[in-house]
Amino acid sequence: MLLEEISISRGVNQIINSVDWRVERGERWGIVGPNGAGKSTLLGAITGTIDMEPGSVALVAPKTRVGYLKQTAVGDSTKTVFEEASSSMAGVQSAQIAVNKAIEAIENGDTSEKALNALDDANKEFERAGGYSMESKVENILRGLGFRDGDSQRLCSEFSGGWQMRIGLAKLLLSEPSLLLLDEPSNHLDSSARDWLGNYLKNYDGTIILVSHDVSLLSACTNSIAEICKGTLQTYVSVTYDTYLEQKAFRAKSAKAEYERNMAEAAKLQAFVDRFGASATKAASAQSRVKMLEKMKKEGKLTPPPQELAEAERWRPSLTLPDPPKAMGDVLLSLKNCDIGYGDDKGILVKNANLEVTRGMKLILRGKNGAGKSTLMKALTNELISVKGEDSEPRNVVVSGERVENTSLRAGVFSQDLAQQLDKDSVALDLVMEYARTGKHGNIQISDEQGRSVMGRLGLSGDKPLRKISALSGGEKARVALSMFSLKANNLILLDEPSNHLDVECIEALGEALSKWGKIEGSGSRTAGDGAIVVVSHDRAFCETVGFTHVGTVQDKKLVIEERDLRDSDWEIYDLAADDIEVDSSSSSVPQKPVELTPEQKAAANQRRKDLLNAPKRIKRLEADIAKCNAKIASLDQEMLEVGNDVGKLTDLSNEKQKEEAKVEKMEAEWMELEELLASEEA
Repeated sequence: MLLEEISISRGVNQIINSVDWRVERGERWGIVGPNGAGKSTLLGAITGTIDMEPGSVALVAPKTRVGYLKQTAVGDSTKTVFEEASSSMAGVQSAQIAVNKAIEAIENGDTSEKALNALDDANKEFERAGGYSMESKVENILRGLGFRDGDSQRLCSEFSGGWQMRIGLAKLLLSEPSLLLLDEPSNHLDSSARDWLGNYLKNYDGTIILVSHDVSLLSACTNSIAEICKGTLQTYVSVTYDTYLEQKAFRAKSAKAEYERNMAEAAKLQAFVDRFGASATKAASAQSRVKMLEKMKKEGKLTPPPQELAEAERWRPSLTLPDPPKAMGDVLLSLKNCDIGYGDDKGILVKNANLEVTRGMKLILRGKNGAGKSTLMKALTNELISVKGEDSEPRNVVVSGERVENTSLRAGVFSQDLAQQLDKDSVALDLVMEYARTGKHGNIQISDEQGRSVMGRLGLSGDKPLRKISALSGGEKARVALSMFSLKANNLILLDEPSNHLDVECIEALGEALSKWGKIEGSGSRTAGDGAIVVVSHDRAFCETVGFTHVGTVQDKKLVIEERDLRDSDWEIYDLAADDIEVDSSSSSVPQKPVELTPEQKAAANQRRKDLLNAPKRIKRLEADIAKCNAKIASLDQEMLEVGNDVGKLTDLSNEKQKEEAKVEKMEAEWMELEELLASEEA
């Protein structure tokens, strides 16, 4: 695939500006960048669904089958999940038609050798196309994406928007395109399905271009990164995501240094022009420097690099949650001797669960995939679910036991599918205000200005609040849902994998808001305040920002609650599929037998200690040497200005300048390595 001079505008704003990009067969690219940078727009340019400016070219190699997953669901399909998912398997479908046609001919009385050979050929083609393994292939992919046994025969219309997204993803994967374009495929997946998708894409036989903010997914299945920044495309070929971050930091530092040198040189040129521009004897020299300045501007040397511009203009969303209403008593919600699941004994995921959610508690639920964390959250929210069987009426996941609410309980729920449940034909602001003013605990005094203010702080400014939901991007829909959630005052907040559908900036804003929410001003107590939080999340940065007072572990159909902070060991086993996860029952860790190091490991450890001891001195020396070299470069620049048209001297000075710049680049690389070494030791 080849993109040449791709430029795309939205209204008066240019989103993509003269982008060139070549993607070779079999490469796996991740596209990253801030919200609104144009990641989805670039995918649209590749597929031809978004108009480019005249003169732009997007070429896809002949016979390339392109598969594109947008941030939308499967729509109004009347098929079963199995039928919808398998409908894109063109090879199997055409082979099946040929088999049916051959069988029909024989059943109608044509038993000639030609008819029998046609059936034989059709059967062979059906086998080559994978027809006999189609059913197991479809079921395996559906199971990997989180569907339960029997779900494949249910209608697509029975599933929520988030699950319809999974059906659409299954359909795309089963079509096996040679060029696979994925736009935020993990937004509506739980951690188990995300892990499965990462492994599947890692072994995918084709070219992949993935837009995602999910670092674990990018790390699992990409081998090159393209970053969109201020309309430009910065490519990092054959690197892991972590290496991309390192190279990005180095590029930014180098670009900044070069920009500063260019600005210093321009300042000297301008100073000469200002001083001698009117002088008869220096007029020619001044004019020469004016031309040099114009050339530098034309070549973009005096324009800050994209990274600098992006950082300078970086906008962070903010969120403030209403103070929690006071409740009578300490216990807001409790589960007493509850069996939680889906009806029969086989469907019970948590047995005899006992939990008291008290004021000031911040509880995280952890455990292996499929242990029942999200089902436990459904029990807390009293959510009704539909179970396929003789009785199709919605039922509670609390099969037995008692769920008790405080009479003053006001619970706010932010679930994985919230953004997809928004009415597509409604105006965003209307939805937000209707939710804030009506229903249980609605407040009719909340004004449109307050609603727009909350939406604006989350990035929904300008005319975005007045757009229909269908006209918003997936990230913008999630911000609408977050606006709704944040306008009602609650004393219990329940969040089920909030990072699955929010972008990084909004996750940071939500984490910071939750860390401050519900506390009594000036109190350092871990249980201070009137509000409580229960979270299911795999996002370590988010969880560490919130700060938890209690850890709940779901394992072997049991729920164990501990009053403690999260530990590093929690993340080592969090959400793994192993069956031997052990629950800490005390705050002390079990002493471990020391690991015997090899001679090579001992030598490496000794060298690391030496490097750490010498690093501060070496860094100081490098900084001094870099300053000397930069001074020398500035001096050489001045000499080059003063030699006039002496080509020989200019060449010598230019060569000497290049040597000094190479020294600076080498020393800066060593400086960065030493800084990273010290930073890793501090961490």
